[in-house]
Amino acid sequence: MSALDRALVSAAVAVSPSAHRSVRREQWLADVRDARELDLSPTALAFGALTTALFHRRAGHRSTWGNTLTTMPGSVRSTPHAIPTIPVLIALAVASFLAGGVGLGLIQRYDGFASTVPTFLLVSLAVVVVPGLAVAASVMLVPEASLRRRGTGAVVVLAVTALWWTLITSTSAAPLPAAMVLGVIAAVWLAGWLIAQRRPGWTWSLLLLPVVASALVFPLSNSVFAAGLPFSVTATLSTAIDAVPFLVAVVAAVVARRLSTGVHAEAHEVGLAGEHA
Repeated sequence: MSALDRALVSAAVAVSPSAHRSVRREQWLADVRDARELDLSPTALAFGALTTALFHRRAGHRSTWGNTLTTMPGSVRSTPHAIPTIPVLIALAVASFLAGGVGLGLIQRYDGFASTVPTFLLVSLAVVVVPGLAVAASVMLVPEASLRRRGTGAVVVLAVTALWWTLITSTSAAPLPAAMVLGVIAAVWLAGWLIAQRRPGWTWSLLLLPVVASALVFPLSNSVFAAGLPFSVTATLSTAIDAVPFLVAVVAAVVARRLSTGVHAEAHEVGLAGEHA
């Protein structure tokens, strides 16, 4: 069990009702420890324990963690934890980007004041770093994917996040047209997801969607600032428009998974048949 898995379980136990902490600690540690024997990701189960503890504190909301997972392998595969962790992480990424983007737009009126620098750095963390970490974590939790592929996808996401952070906190300009920057970032994040999922080749064409979306909405985002609206309204609308390429990337990821699931399963079955032949 890794230090991260142990920390997640400890956090889950800490936020659990005091009457259930002892039992949950014993069960969750055992489940995470034995996860690989069931072809499950220990980190995914640890995240599942945390989300279950956070969202299922009331007695009326029981979760699949009520029984020891290692004794029920059939039910574990279908519902390893009650709250889908990946959608929660993606929602966190979107919410952080929107909130940070609004804040970033609002402090632009104070550009040049030294006192706004710490605030700018804090807001840029919400715009770039938190979404990047959330997307990387979701890539690491992709089910039925090897650790190598998940790790590669997460590294791709973190690399472009670091580059974006460098650009947004410095005077350097991106070596791309301004209309394409957010689309390319969203496309690379989507690429990290596709790497982890190992989808058919046609799904890579979906990388064009966030880039095209970015190019289409960029003029609209600029026109908002010339509309003469209150600055708070302008910042909110501009941020919502800037989020479009990332939302398109999320939709593309869902499409890639839904439309290629049957093909992926069929290829897997063919591979198994070849091994047994």
